[in-house]
Amino acid sequence: MIKNASSVVSFPPLGMALIAAVLKGEGHSVVVIDAAIADNNQQVPFDSSSINTKLPPNTSLVTTGLSYTEVADLIPPDTDIIGFSCMFSIDWVSDRALINFIGKKMPDKILVAAGESASGMPDIFLKQCPDLTACVIGEGEETIIEFIAALKEGRSLETVNGLMYRAHDGYIKTAKRERLRKLDLLPIPAWEEFPVTKYPRPIRNSDGTNGITLPLIATRGCPYRCTFCTSPDMWGTRYFLRSPESVVAEMEYLKSTFSAVNFDFFDLTAIIQKKWVVEFSNLLKERKLNITWRFPAGTRSEAIDEEVIEALSSSGCREIIYAPESGSERVLELIKKKVIIPKLMESMTLAKKHNMRIYINMIIGLPGEKHIDIFKTCLFLIRCAKLGVNDVGLAKFRPYPGSALFDDLHKQGIFDLNSDEYFIDSLFVVDSILLNKFYNREIKSSILYMVYYFLYLSSFYAAQFIFQFSNFKIILNNGTMYRYGLNLKKDIIGLFQGFGAVNNKSTAGV
Repeated sequence: MIKNASSVVSFPPLGMALIAAVLKGEGHSVVVIDAAIADNNQQVPFDSSSINTKLPPNTSLVTTGLSYTEVADLIPPDTDIIGFSCMFSIDWVSDRALINFIGKKMPDKILVAAGESASGMPDIFLKQCPDLTACVIGEGEETIIEFIAALKEGRSLETVNGLMYRAHDGYIKTAKRERLRKLDLLPIPAWEEFPVTKYPRPIRNSDGTNGITLPLIATRGCPYRCTFCTSPDMWGTRYFLRSPESVVAEMEYLKSTFSAVNFDFFDLTAIIQKKWVVEFSNLLKERKLNITWRFPAGTRSEAIDEEVIEALSSSGCREIIYAPESGSERVLELIKKKVIIPKLMESMTLAKKHNMRIYINMIIGLPGEKHIDIFKTCLFLIRCAKLGVNDVGLAKFRPYPGSALFDDLHKQGIFDLNSDEYFIDSLFVVDSILLNKFYNREIKSSILYMVYYFLYLSSFYAAQFIFQFSNFKIILNNGTMYRYGLNLKKDIIGLFQGFGAVNNKSTAGV
């Protein structure tokens, strides 16, 4: 990340915990190294010589957590296979450096990468990491078991579905793996292998109790095809649910074993079947677990009626996260986001009636978004603030490998993955506006984007100040508005410094 970045938060890696549990269930000896968590929030300077692009002036990069040497020292000498969890392309420059470092230090080991980033661009992984044997594509629980079995038995990796692996004449992509359907058969994540007490507590002051927070997932897949999302490629559009009994049993176990009292659901689209949500909430009430939990509403906000809201609220759910992404119906149609704005507003009104905290996620700069769409979204944000929405998460659009928009932009030659420009640009997506590339042809000026970014935030927070002052005071305490303001301040200072440098050059030329 950029040194002194203000927006990096570590959270327990659910995917790694599931893979660890599956491997242990098969009788394998497993060692987990959670490199992002280290004492004293250690930051290690990153060697930029491996980066194949020019960094912006005065940019220093660091990794947070363990150094690569510390990671290597924690790997037992008798390890056969080393797996890397690579979830986000924003981390690729660092992931690549770590994989290559371990590969050179331990040339006799088999290296395999998995996660959404590896699934979205496995060819880039194999090309840029010469010691990497394979990438797991999609769900990894069954694939990693078959991968190990094939190696042990001396079989070709071509017999293992869901892989791209290195062959003598290039890379081979095997058949797509069939989706897991019986999710209740999956083990409980192996959190005993992780430093669960070291993870940050919920970042919002009003979130539940100050106890251990762990992630959960109740569903897999999403029936929708939002063009900015990697889900259709990573998971597919088939939607499978665990039974409510299975999820409640996991929460009960995590509370009794790890003293977890807060739970964050990481589902893509959690609420599709009203019956499931009501049954799940009733089970939680029956067990009297005395916990709090947060739920992502996903796309089907119309499924959240008053009965569902009452069930959620009475069972410990304190927060619902909606993801409208845009306040313009034209943009929603363009990105295939099946959100109906009147239904969304109706659902949020019901949630506030039952004292739920509501957070909304928005995206600015989507390809095809026009000036008029920006202003429609500002009006939408004012309506949301007036209604009582507690806070907004504003993200600049960035194409994710494996999404439809990423593929379209790549085909158009908007970015070249043979250089690191795309990946370095990703580092500024949260902590800078001016230094981040924009993918919208309608709004080409980065300065205008900074103005629009500020307009989004000021629309929401000014309306909060006027209509919901009690919410506004909580936002001030939580610091989210401060973080946005800090980033804007840095960009404005950088902008004037840039003007100053141009003027000095002009004067020197005269």
